[in-house]
Amino acid sequence: MTIIDTLFATQSRSHTLLLSMLASAGLIVSAVWAERAASELRRSDLLMPAVSGVLFALVAVTIMPFVERTVDQWLIPFLYLAGAAASLILCAAARNLALRRARTPNRSTEPTGRQSAVAENSVFSIVDLLGYGMAIGVAAAASATMGIALATGLAAANVHVSRQLGTGLLTATMSRMDRVALQLGLILALNGFALLAFWTVHSFGTKGTPELLAFFGGFMLAAAARMLLSHGQAIAAGRTIWSALAFLGGFVAVALVATALGEVLNAAGIRSSGFEHPVEQASAQSNIRQARE
Repeated sequence: MTIIDTLFATQSRSHTLLLSMLASAGLIVSAVWAERAASELRRSDLLMPAVSGVLFALVAVTIMPFVERTVDQWLIPFLYLAGAAASLILCAAARNLALRRARTPNRSTEPTGRQSAVAENSVFSIVDLLGYGMAIGVAAAASATMGIALATGLAAANVHVSRQLGTGLLTATMSRMDRVALQLGLILALNGFALLAFWTVHSFGTKGTPELLAFFGGFMLAAAARMLLSHGQAIAAGRTIWSALAFLGGFVAVALVATALGEVLNAAGIRSSGFEHPVEQASAQSNIRQARE
């Protein structure tokens, strides 16, 4: 049995931790990037809409087919709406917390633009990491291949999260050690959320996994839409077409990689529907039979 076969067969917490650490690489890369670029970062960069396209593609390519085979059709829209609502509620709470934090007496009676921006960027980054980490844990519990695909894409998404946060920290004149400590804390939080979600899915059992995947699919779609819309408000009207092209580029890139990986698996003689490994096919078939009973 190869190492890859062992990973697919075990579906252990160590596997989930490995995937979340892969996604954490985006945080580290972007922290260095933000520090070196410093004031050269511009709102008009196209990373945000590209990340939105990546998230949409991840949901469409990895989560949706698995959910459609195992969950009643009428239930899927409600699960997606619930996940999207959870994302919006967390973001609204994060914004209120940021504004309240900026109004604390030891800072000022009215929030300054810089304080509000730094606080808001910080809490939004934590909300994004919450969703990303839990999505990795849920996907890894449902399918090892799905977890790998999600972790790879979210490594790119975390580049944006860390860059957004790092830029705010640089303008807040924090010391380098404080910034490093905060980045390490975010990495630990991402890994912790992933492990917590993995444990939660196993507590629900195999029958509850597709429902949780649909819920987190809605969460990620709302996060992607928020990225794209907030970016559209920040750029000039003349650059909107570039934002849309970057979004489509991110979507198409992930979709093409997914398709190419499927072709490679087929060429290698691995019979699969989508990304599933042979070890996972038997589990998927049993889940389908249980859902139909």
